[in-house]
Amino acid sequence: MPPLLSRLNRPIVAILVVTALAGFVRFFHLAHPGEFVFDEVYYPKAGCILVGWSDETCRVDSGDETYWREHQWDVGSWVHPPLGKWEVGLGIKAFGMDPFGWRVTSALAGTLVVFFSAILAQLLFRRPIWTLVAGTLLAFENLNVVMSRTALLDVHLELWVVIGFVCFVMDRRWIERRQKEMPEPEPEPRDPEPGAGSADGGSEYGGSTVLPAPPVEPVEPPVYSPVWRPWRFAAGAALGAATSVKWSGAMALFAAVVLSYMWEAARRHNGSISWPKAFWRAFARESFGLALAFVLVPMVVYMAVWLPWLHHFGWSLELWWKNQVGAFDYHRNGLPWTKLDPETGAFTPTHPYYSRPWTWIFLIRPVSFYVKDVGPDIQQILAIGNPAVFWAAVVAVPYLAYAWWRRRDWRAGFLLVVFVCQYAPWFAVGRPTFFFYVLPLTPFMVLAVTYGLVHMSDAKIVVRDRSTGDVAMNPETGEPAISTYYPYRPFVWIYVAAAVLLFVWFWPVLTAGQISDVRWRLIVWFNRWI
Repeated sequence: MPPLLSRLNRPIVAILVVTALAGFVRFFHLAHPGEFVFDEVYYPKAGCILVGWSDETCRVDSGDETYWREHQWDVGSWVHPPLGKWEVGLGIKAFGMDPFGWRVTSALAGTLVVFFSAILAQLLFRRPIWTLVAGTLLAFENLNVVMSRTALLDVHLELWVVIGFVCFVMDRRWIERRQKEMPEPEPEPRDPEPGAGSADGGSEYGGSTVLPAPPVEPVEPPVYSPVWRPWRFAAGAALGAATSVKWSGAMALFAAVVLSYMWEAARRHNGSISWPKAFWRAFARESFGLALAFVLVPMVVYMAVWLPWLHHFGWSLELWWKNQVGAFDYHRNGLPWTKLDPETGAFTPTHPYYSRPWTWIFLIRPVSFYVKDVGPDIQQILAIGNPAVFWAAVVAVPYLAYAWWRRRDWRAGFLLVVFVCQYAPWFAVGRPTFFFYVLPLTPFMVLAVTYGLVHMSDAKIVVRDRSTGDVAMNPETGEPAISTYYPYRPFVWIYVAAAVLLFVWFWPVLTAGQISDVRWRLIVWFNRWI
Protein backbone atom coordinates (compact mmCIF):
# COMPACT_ATOMS: atom_id res chain seq x y z
CA MET A 1 0.00 0.00 0.00
CA PRO A 2 1.40 3.46 -0.91
CA PRO A 3 2.52 5.56 2.10
CA LEU A 4 -0.28 8.13 1.60
CA LEU A 5 -3.00 5.47 1.50
CA SER A 6 -1.41 3.78 4.50
CA ARG A 7 -1.74 7.00 6.48
CA LEU A 8 -5.35 7.46 5.38
CA ASN A 9 -6.31 3.88 6.16
CA ARG A 10 -6.93 4.62 9.82
CA PRO A 11 -10.09 4.56 11.93
CA ILE A 12 -9.78 8.20 12.98
CA VAL A 13 -9.61 9.30 9.34
CA ALA A 14 -12.73 7.30 8.43
CA ILE A 15 -14.63 8.64 11.45
CA LEU A 16 -13.71 12.27 10.76
CA VAL A 17 -14.54 11.99 7.04
CA VAL A 18 -18.05 10.64 7.56
CA THR A 19 -18.66 13.15 10.36
CA ALA A 20 -17.68 16.01 8.05
CA LEU A 21 -19.98 14.68 5.32
CA ALA A 22 -22.83 14.35 7.79
CA GLY A 23 -22.30 17.85 9.13
CA PHE A 24 -22.27 19.38 5.66
CA VAL A 25 -25.61 17.93 4.53
CA ARG A 26 -27.23 18.68 7.90
CA PHE A 27 -26.08 22.29 8.33
CA PHE A 28 -26.27 23.37 4.67
CA HIS A 29 -29.02 25.99 4.24
CA LEU A 30 -30.44 24.91 7.62
CA ALA A 31 -32.67 27.97 8.09
CA HIS A 32 -34.81 27.02 5.07
CA PRO A 33 -37.78 26.95 5.23
CA GLY A 34 -38.07 30.05 7.39
CA GLU A 35 -41.14 28.93 9.30
CA PHE A 36 -42.27 26.17 11.64
CA VAL A 37 -42.23 22.68 10.10
CA PHE A 38 -44.66 19.99 11.35
CA ASP A 39 -44.24 19.59 15.16
CA GLU A 40 -41.83 22.51 15.32
CA VAL A 41 -44.92 24.38 16.51
CA TYR A 42 -44.26 22.68 19.89
CA TYR A 43 -40.62 22.05 20.73
CA PRO A 44 -38.96 25.38 19.83
CA LYS A 45 -41.60 27.22 21.84
CA ALA A 46 -41.05 24.85 24.78
CA GLY A 47 -37.27 25.27 24.57
CA CYS A 48 -37.65 29.04 24.40
CA ILE A 49 -39.84 29.00 27.52
CA LEU A 50 -37.33 26.84 29.40
CA VAL A 51 -34.46 29.27 28.78
CA GLY A 52 -36.58 32.05 30.27
CA TRP A 53 -37.71 34.17 27.34
CA SER A 54 -41.02 36.02 27.05
CA ASP A 55 -44.29 34.86 25.51
CA GLU A 56 -43.84 37.30 22.68
CA THR A 57 -40.34 36.10 21.85
CA CYS A 58 -41.35 32.44 22.20
CA ARG A 59 -44.40 32.98 19.95
CA VAL A 60 -46.84 31.77 22.60
CA ASP A 61 -49.90 33.18 20.88
CA SER A 62 -52.93 31.02 21.74
CA GLY A 63 -55.04 30.46 24.82
CA ASP A 64 -54.04 26.80 25.01
CA GLU A 65 -50.34 27.63 24.89
CA THR A 66 -50.74 30.29 27.56
CA TYR A 67 -52.56 27.77 29.75
CA TRP A 68 -49.87 25.11 29.37
CA ARG A 69 -47.12 27.64 30.01
CA GLU A 70 -48.75 28.59 33.28
CA HIS A 71 -49.59 25.06 34.42
CA GLN A 72 -46.78 22.98 32.88
CA TRP A 73 -44.00 25.47 32.01
CA ASP A 74 -44.39 24.19 28.46
CA VAL A 75 -46.80 24.16 25.55
CA GLY A 76 -48.49 21.12 23.99
CA SER A 77 -45.28 19.10 24.27
CA TRP A 78 -45.61 18.79 28.07
CA VAL A 79 -46.38 15.08 27.56
CA HIS A 80 -42.67 14.41 26.89
CA PRO A 81 -39.78 14.72 29.38
CA PRO A 82 -37.80 17.95 29.14
CA LEU A 83 -34.25 16.95 28.13
CA GLY A 84 -34.77 17.19 24.36
CA LYS A 85 -36.56 20.51 24.77
CA TRP A 86 -33.68 21.83 26.85
CA GLU A 87 -31.30 20.84 24.04
CA VAL A 88 -33.45 22.72 21.52
CA GLY A 89 -33.61 25.65 23.94
CA LEU A 90 -29.83 25.85 24.16
CA GLY A 91 -29.65 26.48 20.43
CA ILE A 92 -32.29 29.18 20.75
CA LYS A 93 -30.38 30.74 23.64
CA ALA A 94 -27.22 30.84 21.55
CA PHE A 95 -28.59 31.89 18.14
CA GLY A 96 -32.05 33.33 18.75
CA MET A 97 -35.67 32.29 18.29
CA ASP A 98 -35.42 31.81 14.55
CA PRO A 99 -35.25 28.75 12.24
CA PHE A 100 -31.47 28.36 12.50
CA GLY A 101 -31.55 28.81 16.27
CA TRP A 102 -34.22 26.21 16.92
CA ARG A 103 -32.73 23.69 14.46
CA VAL A 104 -29.01 24.00 15.16
CA THR A 105 -28.84 21.54 18.04
CA SER A 106 -30.81 18.98 16.04
CA ALA A 107 -28.26 19.32 13.23
CA LEU A 108 -25.46 18.94 15.76
CA ALA A 109 -27.14 15.90 17.32
CA GLY A 110 -27.61 14.29 13.89
CA THR A 111 -23.95 14.89 13.05
CA LEU A 112 -22.89 13.34 16.35
CA VAL A 113 -25.14 10.34 15.66
CA VAL A 114 -22.98 9.61 12.59
CA PHE A 115 -19.79 10.22 14.60
CA PHE A 116 -20.70 7.77 17.37
CA SER A 117 -22.21 5.25 14.94
CA ALA A 118 -18.89 5.25 13.06
CA ILE A 119 -17.10 4.59 16.36
CA LEU A 120 -19.51 1.71 17.00
CA ALA A 121 -18.83 0.35 13.51
CA GLN A 122 -15.08 0.44 14.23
CA LEU A 123 -15.60 -1.40 17.52
CA LEU A 124 -17.63 -4.08 15.73
CA PHE A 125 -15.79 -4.53 12.42
CA ARG A 126 -12.25 -3.35 13.33
CA ARG A 127 -11.51 -2.15 9.78
CA PRO A 128 -11.51 1.51 8.70
CA ILE A 129 -13.08 0.72 5.33
CA TRP A 130 -16.23 -0.64 6.97
CA THR A 131 -16.28 2.24 9.42
CA LEU A 132 -16.27 4.49 6.37
CA VAL A 133 -19.04 2.48 4.68
CA ALA A 134 -21.32 2.42 7.73
CA GLY A 135 -20.78 6.11 8.43
CA THR A 136 -21.42 7.03 4.79
CA LEU A 137 -24.67 5.07 4.67
CA LEU A 138 -25.90 6.82 7.81
CA ALA A 139 -24.64 10.26 6.78
CA PHE A 140 -26.70 9.98 3.59
CA GLU A 141 -29.71 8.23 5.11
CA ASN A 142 -32.78 10.29 4.16
CA LEU A 143 -34.78 10.09 7.40
CA ASN A 144 -31.72 10.95 9.50
CA VAL A 145 -31.08 14.03 7.39
CA VAL A 146 -34.69 15.24 7.63
CA MET A 147 -34.88 14.72 11.38
CA SER A 148 -31.50 16.43 11.85
CA ARG A 149 -32.78 19.50 10.01
CA THR A 150 -35.98 19.91 12.04
CA ALA A 151 -36.46 20.77 15.72
CA LEU A 152 -38.15 17.57 16.82
CA LEU A 153 -37.10 15.36 19.73
CA ASP A 154 -36.37 12.11 17.92
CA VAL A 155 -32.84 12.88 16.73
CA HIS A 156 -31.88 13.82 20.31
CA LEU A 157 -33.31 10.49 21.47
CA GLU A 158 -31.34 8.69 18.74
CA LEU A 159 -28.09 10.36 19.79
CA TRP A 160 -28.32 9.21 23.41
CA VAL A 161 -29.27 5.68 22.32
CA VAL A 162 -26.20 5.40 20.09
CA ILE A 163 -23.91 6.83 22.79
CA GLY A 164 -25.38 4.33 25.25
CA PHE A 165 -24.55 1.34 23.06
CA VAL A 166 -21.06 2.62 22.26
CA CYS A 167 -20.44 2.64 26.02
CA PHE A 168 -22.09 -0.77 26.28
CA VAL A 169 -19.70 -2.34 23.76
CA MET A 170 -16.79 -0.60 25.45
CA ASP A 171 -17.86 -2.29 28.69
CA ARG A 172 -17.64 -5.67 26.94
CA ARG A 173 -14.07 -4.91 25.85
CA TRP A 174 -13.18 -3.60 29.33
CA ILE A 175 -14.40 -6.70 31.13
CA GLU A 176 -12.83 -9.10 28.57
CA ARG A 177 -9.40 -7.51 29.00
CA ARG A 178 -9.55 -7.84 32.75
CA GLN A 179 -10.81 -11.39 32.47
CA LYS A 180 -7.74 -12.30 30.40
CA GLU A 181 -5.44 -10.75 32.99
CA MET A 182 -6.71 -13.09 35.71
CA PRO A 183 -4.48 -16.13 36.41
CA GLU A 184 -5.97 -19.50 35.65
CA PRO A 185 -6.56 -21.64 38.78
CA GLU A 186 -4.49 -24.77 39.13
CA PRO A 187 -6.60 -27.87 39.83
CA GLU A 188 -5.76 -29.68 43.03
CA PRO A 189 -5.70 -33.51 42.71
CA ARG A 190 -7.41 -35.44 45.43
CA ASP A 191 -5.25 -37.42 47.89
CA PRO A 192 -5.22 -41.20 47.44
CA GLU A 193 -7.64 -43.03 49.63
CA PRO A 194 -5.97 -44.61 52.68
CA GLY A 195 -5.32 -48.33 52.43
CA ALA A 196 -5.24 -48.41 48.67
CA GLY A 197 -2.82 -50.91 47.10
CA SER A 198 -1.83 -54.33 48.57
CA ALA A 199 -3.22 -55.71 51.78
CA ASP A 200 -0.26 -54.53 53.87
CA GLY A 201 -0.25 -51.06 52.32
CA GLY A 202 2.94 -51.81 50.29
CA SER A 203 3.99 -53.58 47.14
CA GLU A 204 4.64 -57.31 46.95
CA TYR A 205 8.35 -56.51 47.06
CA GLY A 206 7.99 -54.69 50.37
CA GLY A 207 8.08 -51.12 48.99
CA SER A 208 5.35 -48.56 49.05
CA THR A 209 2.83 -48.54 46.25
CA VAL A 210 2.55 -45.43 44.06
CA LEU A 211 -0.96 -45.21 42.66
CA PRO A 212 -1.99 -43.10 39.68
CA ALA A 213 -3.69 -39.82 40.64
CA PRO A 214 -7.46 -39.96 40.51
CA PRO A 215 -9.26 -37.99 37.81
CA VAL A 216 -9.25 -34.24 38.39
CA GLU A 217 -12.67 -32.67 38.68
CA PRO A 218 -13.29 -29.77 36.28
CA VAL A 219 -12.80 -26.40 37.89
CA GLU A 220 -14.92 -23.39 37.00
CA PRO A 221 -12.67 -20.63 35.67
CA PRO A 222 -12.74 -17.44 37.70
CA VAL A 223 -15.11 -14.82 36.35
CA TYR A 224 -14.04 -11.23 36.87
CA SER A 225 -17.28 -9.47 37.67
CA PRO A 226 -17.01 -6.34 39.82
CA VAL A 227 -20.01 -4.18 40.60
CA TRP A 228 -18.14 -1.04 39.54
CA ARG A 229 -17.88 -1.17 35.76
CA PRO A 230 -17.43 2.41 34.55
CA TRP A 231 -18.49 1.84 30.94
CA ARG A 232 -21.63 0.02 32.06
CA PHE A 233 -22.58 2.93 34.30
CA ALA A 234 -21.86 5.36 31.45
CA ALA A 235 -24.18 3.31 29.24
CA GLY A 236 -26.89 3.47 31.90
CA ALA A 237 -26.49 7.26 32.16
CA ALA A 238 -26.72 7.73 28.38
CA LEU A 239 -29.77 5.48 28.06
CA GLY A 240 -31.30 7.28 31.03
CA ALA A 241 -30.80 10.50 29.08
CA ALA A 242 -32.55 8.88 26.10
CA THR A 243 -35.52 8.08 28.32
CA SER A 244 -35.42 11.69 29.52
CA VAL A 245 -35.99 12.84 25.93
CA LYS A 246 -38.82 10.40 25.20
CA TRP A 247 -40.12 7.51 27.23
CA SER A 248 -39.52 5.22 24.26
CA GLY A 249 -35.84 5.39 25.20
CA ALA A 250 -36.69 2.79 27.85
CA MET A 251 -36.81 0.25 25.00
CA ALA A 252 -33.06 0.69 24.58
CA LEU A 253 -32.60 0.16 28.32
CA PHE A 254 -34.53 -3.09 27.95
CA ALA A 255 -32.18 -4.17 25.15
CA ALA A 256 -29.14 -3.40 27.32
CA VAL A 257 -30.47 -5.55 30.18
CA VAL A 258 -31.27 -8.47 27.86
CA LEU A 259 -27.83 -8.31 26.26
CA SER A 260 -26.10 -8.04 29.64
CA TYR A 261 -27.60 -11.28 30.91
CA MET A 262 -26.81 -13.01 27.61
CA TRP A 263 -23.19 -11.89 27.57
CA GLU A 264 -22.62 -12.62 31.27
CA ALA A 265 -24.07 -16.11 30.86
CA ALA A 266 -21.78 -16.66 27.86
CA ARG A 267 -18.75 -15.65 29.95
CA ARG A 268 -19.61 -18.34 32.49
CA HIS A 269 -20.49 -21.07 30.03
CA ASN A 270 -17.84 -23.73 29.29
CA GLY A 271 -17.55 -27.48 29.00
CA SER A 272 -18.28 -28.05 32.67
CA ILE A 273 -21.10 -25.49 33.08
CA SER A 274 -24.31 -25.84 31.12
CA TRP A 275 -26.18 -22.88 29.66
CA PRO A 276 -29.00 -22.99 32.23
CA LYS A 277 -26.51 -23.11 35.09
CA ALA A 278 -24.44 -20.33 33.52
CA PHE A 279 -27.52 -18.16 33.16
CA TRP A 280 -28.60 -18.62 36.76
CA ARG A 281 -25.10 -17.84 37.99
CA ALA A 282 -25.07 -14.71 35.86
CA PHE A 283 -28.52 -13.77 37.14
CA ALA A 284 -27.49 -14.26 40.76
CA ARG A 285 -24.17 -12.44 40.53
CA GLU A 286 -24.95 -9.67 38.06
CA SER A 287 -28.48 -8.55 38.95
CA PHE A 288 -27.35 -6.14 41.65
CA GLY A 289 -24.82 -4.44 39.37
CA LEU A 290 -27.30 -4.32 36.49
CA ALA A 291 -29.95 -2.81 38.75
CA LEU A 292 -27.49 -0.08 39.73
CA ALA A 293 -26.39 0.63 36.14
CA PHE A 294 -29.68 0.27 34.26
CA VAL A 295 -32.29 1.13 36.88
CA LEU A 296 -30.82 3.39 39.56
CA VAL A 297 -28.52 5.47 37.32
CA PRO A 298 -31.22 6.13 34.67
CA MET A 299 -33.64 7.11 37.43
CA VAL A 300 -31.10 9.57 38.85
CA VAL A 301 -30.53 11.05 35.38
CA TYR A 302 -34.28 11.27 34.75
CA MET A 303 -34.93 13.06 38.03
CA ALA A 304 -31.97 15.40 37.51
CA VAL A 305 -33.48 16.49 34.20
CA TRP A 306 -36.69 17.45 36.03
CA LEU A 307 -34.93 19.56 38.70
CA PRO A 308 -35.48 22.90 36.89
CA TRP A 309 -39.19 22.03 36.50
CA LEU A 310 -39.47 21.15 40.18
CA HIS A 311 -37.70 24.38 41.13
CA HIS A 312 -40.09 26.37 38.94
CA PHE A 313 -43.10 24.84 40.73
CA GLY A 314 -41.78 25.17 44.27
CA TRP A 315 -40.41 21.63 44.58
CA SER A 316 -43.91 20.12 44.60
CA LEU A 317 -43.51 16.36 44.08
CA GLU A 318 -47.30 16.08 44.02
CA LEU A 319 -47.51 18.33 40.96
CA TRP A 320 -44.63 16.42 39.36
CA TRP A 321 -46.36 13.09 39.92
CA LYS A 322 -49.62 14.46 38.46
CA ASN A 323 -47.61 15.50 35.42
CA GLN A 324 -46.22 11.97 34.99
CA VAL A 325 -49.66 10.38 35.41
CA GLY A 326 -51.21 12.87 33.01
CA ALA A 327 -48.55 12.22 30.39
CA PHE A 328 -48.99 8.47 30.75
CA ASP A 329 -52.75 8.78 30.40
CA TYR A 330 -52.32 10.94 27.30
CA HIS A 331 -50.02 8.42 25.61
CA ARG A 332 -52.38 5.58 26.48
CA ASN A 333 -55.78 7.17 25.75
CA GLY A 334 -55.31 10.67 24.39
CA LEU A 335 -54.66 9.85 20.74
CA PRO A 336 -57.30 7.70 19.00
CA TRP A 337 -56.51 6.11 15.64
CA THR A 338 -59.95 6.93 14.26
CA LYS A 339 -62.86 9.20 15.13
CA LEU A 340 -66.55 9.06 14.25
CA ASP A 341 -67.47 11.47 11.47
CA PRO A 342 -70.96 12.83 12.37
CA GLU A 343 -71.73 13.62 8.74
CA THR A 344 -70.96 10.21 7.28
CA GLY A 345 -71.33 8.02 10.37
CA ALA A 346 -68.00 6.37 9.52
CA PHE A 347 -64.82 6.13 11.55
CA THR A 348 -62.09 8.09 9.81
CA PRO A 349 -58.36 8.43 10.62
CA THR A 350 -57.62 11.27 13.03
CA HIS A 351 -54.34 12.02 11.23
CA PRO A 352 -53.49 11.26 7.59
CA TYR A 353 -49.93 10.16 8.37
CA TYR A 354 -50.44 7.70 11.22
CA SER A 355 -48.86 4.34 10.42
CA ARG A 356 -48.62 0.92 12.04
CA PRO A 357 -45.16 -0.19 13.19
CA TRP A 358 -45.00 -3.15 10.80
CA THR A 359 -45.11 -0.71 7.86
CA TRP A 360 -42.09 1.34 8.93
CA ILE A 361 -39.28 -0.83 7.61
CA PHE A 362 -41.08 -1.18 4.25
CA LEU A 363 -41.47 2.62 3.82
CA ILE A 364 -45.21 2.27 3.30
CA ARG A 365 -46.35 5.54 4.89
CA PRO A 366 -43.75 8.30 5.32
CA VAL A 367 -44.74 11.67 6.76
CA SER A 368 -44.97 14.96 4.87
CA PHE A 369 -43.59 17.66 7.18
CA TYR A 370 -44.01 20.59 4.85
CA VAL A 371 -45.61 21.35 1.46
CA LYS A 372 -45.83 24.64 -0.39
CA ASP A 373 -47.08 25.29 -3.92
CA VAL A 374 -44.90 27.80 -5.76
CA GLY A 375 -46.78 28.41 -9.01
CA PRO A 376 -46.01 25.43 -11.25
CA ASP A 377 -43.35 24.24 -8.81
CA ILE A 378 -43.51 22.64 -5.39
CA GLN A 379 -41.51 22.61 -2.16
CA GLN A 380 -41.75 19.66 0.23
CA ILE A 381 -40.07 18.07 3.23
CA LEU A 382 -40.87 14.37 3.21
CA ALA A 383 -39.72 12.35 6.23
CA ILE A 384 -38.84 9.15 4.40
CA GLY A 385 -36.04 6.64 4.73
CA ASN A 386 -33.43 5.89 2.11
CA PRO A 387 -34.88 2.91 0.18
CA ALA A 388 -31.40 1.44 -0.26
CA VAL A 389 -31.02 1.17 3.52
CA PHE A 390 -34.57 0.34 4.61
CA TRP A 391 -35.32 -2.27 1.95
CA ALA A 392 -31.87 -3.84 2.35
CA ALA A 393 -32.56 -4.11 6.10
CA VAL A 394 -35.53 -6.36 5.30
CA VAL A 395 -32.91 -8.94 4.28
CA ALA A 396 -30.01 -7.86 6.50
CA VAL A 397 -31.84 -8.18 9.83
CA PRO A 398 -32.91 -11.83 9.25
CA TYR A 399 -29.35 -12.51 8.09
CA LEU A 400 -28.16 -11.37 11.52
CA ALA A 401 -30.24 -14.15 13.07
CA TYR A 402 -28.73 -16.70 10.67
CA ALA A 403 -25.15 -15.51 11.29
CA TRP A 404 -25.70 -15.49 15.04
CA TRP A 405 -26.97 -19.07 14.99
CA ARG A 406 -24.57 -20.45 12.38
CA ARG A 407 -21.35 -18.53 13.14
CA ARG A 408 -21.95 -17.87 16.85
CA ASP A 409 -20.93 -14.27 16.11
CA TRP A 410 -21.66 -12.00 19.08
CA ARG A 411 -21.74 -8.96 16.79
CA ALA A 412 -24.70 -10.33 14.88
CA GLY A 413 -26.44 -11.15 18.15
CA PHE A 414 -25.76 -7.67 19.50
CA LEU A 415 -27.22 -5.89 16.48
CA LEU A 416 -30.21 -8.23 16.29
CA VAL A 417 -31.14 -7.91 19.97
CA VAL A 418 -30.79 -4.12 19.95
CA PHE A 419 -32.97 -3.88 16.85
CA VAL A 420 -35.66 -6.30 18.03
CA CYS A 421 -35.86 -4.94 21.58
CA GLN A 422 -36.39 -1.42 20.28
CA TYR A 423 -38.79 -2.42 17.50
CA ALA A 424 -40.96 -5.20 18.93
CA PRO A 425 -42.46 -3.17 21.85
CA TRP A 426 -44.03 -0.76 19.36
CA PHE A 427 -46.32 -3.56 18.19
CA ALA A 428 -47.89 -3.60 21.67
CA VAL A 429 -48.38 0.16 21.81
CA GLY A 430 -52.04 1.09 21.48
CA ARG A 431 -51.64 4.78 20.70
CA PRO A 432 -51.22 5.99 17.10
CA THR A 433 -47.67 6.08 15.78
CA PHE A 434 -45.73 7.85 13.04
CA PHE A 435 -43.11 6.46 10.68
CA PHE A 436 -40.33 8.68 12.03
CA TYR A 437 -40.51 6.88 15.39
CA VAL A 438 -38.24 4.32 13.69
CA LEU A 439 -35.34 6.81 13.77
CA PRO A 440 -33.45 5.32 16.79
CA LEU A 441 -33.38 1.97 14.96
CA THR A 442 -31.76 3.32 11.79
CA PRO A 443 -28.11 3.26 13.03
CA PHE A 444 -28.52 -0.44 13.82
CA MET A 445 -30.22 -1.06 10.47
CA VAL A 446 -27.20 0.54 8.80
CA LEU A 447 -24.83 -1.58 10.89
CA ALA A 448 -26.86 -4.70 10.03
CA VAL A 449 -26.57 -3.89 6.32
CA THR A 450 -22.83 -3.23 6.76
CA TYR A 451 -22.46 -6.58 8.52
CA GLY A 452 -23.94 -8.28 5.46
CA LEU A 453 -21.72 -6.24 3.13
CA VAL A 454 -18.63 -7.36 5.05
CA HIS A 455 -19.54 -10.99 4.50
CA MET A 456 -20.35 -10.40 0.84
CA SER A 457 -17.07 -8.60 0.30
CA ASP A 458 -15.01 -11.35 1.93
CA ALA A 459 -16.87 -14.25 0.32
CA LYS A 460 -15.13 -16.54 -2.18
CA ILE A 461 -16.43 -19.27 -4.45
CA VAL A 462 -15.83 -22.72 -2.94
CA VAL A 463 -16.29 -25.95 -4.90
CA ARG A 464 -17.42 -28.85 -2.70
CA ASP A 465 -17.57 -32.59 -3.24
CA ARG A 466 -21.21 -33.56 -3.80
CA SER A 467 -20.94 -36.81 -1.93
CA THR A 468 -19.07 -35.68 1.19
CA GLY A 469 -19.65 -31.94 1.27
CA ASP A 470 -15.93 -31.35 1.79
CA VAL A 471 -13.99 -28.77 -0.16
CA ALA A 472 -12.96 -30.29 -3.48
CA MET A 473 -9.36 -30.32 -4.67
CA ASN A 474 -8.23 -28.54 -7.80
CA PRO A 475 -6.83 -31.32 -10.07
CA GLU A 476 -4.41 -28.90 -11.74
CA THR A 477 -2.79 -27.47 -8.63
CA GLY A 478 -3.68 -30.06 -6.01
CA GLU A 479 -4.88 -27.26 -3.72
CA PRO A 480 -8.38 -26.64 -2.32
CA ALA A 481 -10.81 -25.46 -4.99
CA ILE A 482 -11.35 -21.98 -3.58
CA SER A 483 -11.36 -18.88 -5.76
CA THR A 484 -8.50 -16.44 -5.31
CA TYR A 485 -10.70 -13.42 -6.06
CA TYR A 486 -13.80 -11.98 -4.42
CA PRO A 487 -16.68 -12.20 -6.89
CA TYR A 488 -19.24 -10.24 -4.86
CA ARG A 489 -17.12 -7.20 -4.07
CA PRO A 490 -18.29 -5.19 -7.11
CA PHE A 491 -21.90 -5.58 -5.93
CA VAL A 492 -20.94 -4.17 -2.52
CA TRP A 493 -19.52 -0.97 -4.00
CA ILE A 494 -22.40 -0.67 -6.47
CA TYR A 495 -24.80 -0.87 -3.53
CA VAL A 496 -22.98 1.85 -1.55
CA ALA A 497 -22.88 4.09 -4.61
CA ALA A 498 -26.61 3.46 -5.22
CA ALA A 499 -27.44 4.47 -1.63
CA VAL A 500 -25.56 7.77 -2.04
CA LEU A 501 -27.14 8.43 -5.45
CA LEU A 502 -30.62 7.78 -4.06
CA PHE A 503 -29.96 10.31 -1.34
CA VAL A 504 -28.92 12.88 -3.96
CA TRP A 505 -32.05 12.08 -5.98
CA PHE A 506 -34.31 12.57 -2.95
CA TRP A 507 -32.46 15.67 -1.72
CA PRO A 508 -35.04 18.25 -2.98
CA VAL A 509 -37.91 16.64 -1.04
CA LEU A 510 -35.76 16.30 2.08
CA THR A 511 -34.91 20.01 2.22
CA ALA A 512 -37.88 21.87 0.67
CA GLY A 513 -36.03 22.49 -2.56
CA GLN A 514 -38.10 24.10 -5.29
CA ILE A 515 -38.70 21.60 -8.11
CA SER A 516 -41.18 21.13 -10.91
CA ASP A 517 -44.22 18.95 -10.49
CA VAL A 518 -42.78 16.51 -13.05
CA ARG A 519 -39.54 16.14 -11.07
CA TRP A 520 -41.54 15.76 -7.86
CA ARG A 521 -43.53 12.86 -9.32
CA LEU A 522 -40.30 11.13 -10.32
CA ILE A 523 -39.19 11.25 -6.66
CA VAL A 524 -42.46 10.47 -4.89
CA TRP A 525 -42.94 7.03 -6.41
CA PHE A 526 -46.11 5.75 -4.71
CA ASN A 527 -49.47 7.25 -3.82
CA ARG A 528 -48.94 6.29 -0.17
CA TRP A 529 -45.89 8.57 -0.15
CA ILE A 530 -47.97 11.66 -0.95
